[in-house]
Amino acid sequence: MKQSARKRLYLRMLRLRQRLGIFWPILLNGTVLFFIFVFGSLGYVYIEGWPLFDGFYMVLITLSTIGFGEVYPLDHAGKILTAGVIISGVVYFALLIGYFVQLASEGRVFQMMRRRRVDKAIAALSGHCVLCGYGLVGRVVAAELAADGVDVVVVETDDKKAEEIESAGYFLVLGDATSDNVMMRVGLSRAKALVASMSNDPANVYVVLSARAMNPDLYIVSRASDNRHISKLKTAGANRVILPHMIGGQSIAQAIQRPLVESFMHRSNANDEVLLDEFVVSDTSPLVGKSLAEAALTKSHDVIILAIKNQENPILQKTRADTVVQAGDVLLVAGSKAHLQGLNEMM
Repeated sequence: MKQSARKRLYLRMLRLRQRLGIFWPILLNGTVLFFIFVFGSLGYVYIEGWPLFDGFYMVLITLSTIGFGEVYPLDHAGKILTAGVIISGVVYFALLIGYFVQLASEGRVFQMMRRRRVDKAIAALSGHCVLCGYGLVGRVVAAELAADGVDVVVVETDDKKAEEIESAGYFLVLGDATSDNVMMRVGLSRAKALVASMSNDPANVYVVLSARAMNPDLYIVSRASDNRHISKLKTAGANRVILPHMIGGQSIAQAIQRPLVESFMHRSNANDEVLLDEFVVSDTSPLVGKSLAEAALTKSHDVIILAIKNQENPILQKTRADTVVQAGDVLLVAGSKAHLQGLNEMM
C-alpha cells in the first residue's frame, strides 16, 4: 500500500516537472530556500530562545552575506546552527547560479520566449494547415501551400531544421506530432487541413487518429510508404492517402510514354499559360441553376470546364452542355492564371 502511494506521488511529481519545464528547477530552488529560512529561524528560536522575527532576520543577513554582526551573542550550539545555515546557503546559491548559467549557455530562455511568441501567433490563426514532418515530401507540401497563401504550421522533432523552417516563413512547433499536447498547440480545432508526411507509417496512423478525434471536420491527407497501410490510415480518419513513390513512378512512366500529358499535368510554374484549378460553387454564385451552355464560361472567362463533381455523385463526371450547375458543386477548370482568378470571383 505504501509502495503504491509512493509510486503515485512519484508520477505526480514527474507530471508537474514536465508541465513546468524550465521553471521546475526554479520551483525546486525556491522550496529549498523556503525550508532553509523555516528551519534556520526555528533553530534560533529553540536553541537560542530568540523571538521568531529575530531568528528570521539572522538567517536573512547570514545568507545575504551583508556582514552585519549577530543579533545576539551566540553560544556553541548557536554557532553550529549558523555554520549550517552558511554552508546550506552557499551550496544553494552555487546550484542556483549554475542553473542560470546553464540556461544562458543553452539558450533555453530564448527558446522559451520564442515558443511563447509562436504559440501566440498560432492562437490567432484560422483556416491554416498543420504539416507533421518536414522531410523531402513535407518541404514540397509546405512550399506549394504557402504559394497559395495558406498559413503553414510545421510540427517537427529535429531542431536542426528549425532555422530552415522559420526562414521559409512557416510557423514551427518543435515536438512529437503523436503527442496530444503538441496537437493542441498547433490550433487543430481552427485548422482546415492536416498533412501527416512522416516517413513512419505507424506514426502517421496515430497522428491521423488523434487529429480526427480532436477535429471531426478536419480534412486530413496522409503519406504512406506501403500499400498495406492505406486501409489503416483511412480507417483512422484520413480523407486521402498518397504514396509518393507510386506517384513518382507513374510520373516517370508518363514522361516516357506521354510526355505532353505529363508536362501538362505536373506544371508547377504559376506563370504557365494553362493551369488546372478547382472551384466550389457557393449559394450566391450567378452560375447556380444555369446549364454550362447558358453560363458560357469559355466565351466570358476563356476557361474550359473539364469535369464536375456534385453531391449526388462524388466522382468527377464529364461535362455536357446541358449540365446544370448547383450550389456545392466542384468544378475542375483549365485556363490561364488571370482568367482563373476572374472565375474565382464568381464563385
